[in-house]
Amino acid sequence: MNNEQPFTQAHAATAKLTRRNIEIISGLAAGFATTITTHPLDVIKVRLQLSHQTASGSSHKPFHSISSVLRRINHDAIVSSQRNHWSRPVNLMLEAYRGLVPNLVGNISAWGLYFTLYAEFKQHVHFASDTLTYFTSSTLAGLTTSVITNPIWVLKTRILGESRGEPGAYRSLADGVRKMLRREGVASFWKGAIPSMFQVFQASLQITIYDQLKNYHIRGKKKSQQLHSWQYLYISATSKIFSSLIMYPAQVVKSRLQNSHGDLSILQVVKNLYFNEGGYAAFYKGLSANILRVLPATCITFVTYESVKKYLTLHV
Repeated sequence: MNNEQPFTQAHAATAKLTRRNIEIISGLAAGFATTITTHPLDVIKVRLQLSHQTASGSSHKPFHSISSVLRRINHDAIVSSQRNHWSRPVNLMLEAYRGLVPNLVGNISAWGLYFTLYAEFKQHVHFASDTLTYFTSSTLAGLTTSVITNPIWVLKTRILGESRGEPGAYRSLADGVRKMLRREGVASFWKGAIPSMFQVFQASLQITIYDQLKNYHIRGKKKSQQLHSWQYLYISATSKIFSSLIMYPAQVVKSRLQNSHGDLSILQVVKNLYFNEGGYAAFYKGLSANILRVLPATCITFVTYESVKKYLTLHV
């Protein structure tokens, strides 16, 4: 018995998670929880962004575009029911969760990579101002993550943008990869990469506001005290609203580029949106659905991340 004790202690010490391990696991958990919960809203947002309906044409009916997308999803579910003889609720669920796999792969890998890189950069990037340190670290983490995961987002946009029954629709992630390689080449996987870079600044702005608000609430607390979940909810929601309103047009441009099957420039997309689809309002297509999606998504992401991180730090 005495010989087994040192082995048990050594094994426990070896099994203890490092700071990097905790960041990775917390980020993966946050990405998984967020995607599973909010995916149907993501489907609606993408289809609104890809809609060519004039933005100002339905200004007297602010939710007309959303209801049109919902009717289309319901219609596709009815058609699928007639074709495969499954019940409409089952087909409706399949339509609402179309593209879940690439969304899961993208969000889990992106959030896991982002939180890990952000924590690493904060260890090595130091400025006199905490705000500048947070912004620079989050920007570097975001740019790296954006370049690596862009192919997944291109596939996700194309899959979510079409119903399962549409001619030429990608049947799966693998099917999309094969078709894109055959028809458009490797470079097509990085369509929309430049607008995605602009979105990095949204994430940087959000994480900077988030960390500053979190530090503000932590000040004055004892080391053993932790923020409450409702405080994380308020902090994450506030930071997301401000950053989203500023940088949302880049999302619309990015979605249009990623869904294009030919050579389309950023300038062409911007001109088409402004001159043919309603002026400045066209750059905010899908904003209402996006707000409905990003608020719970952001709250779930950060509360899950902070909760898992706290649990692993204290108990593992």
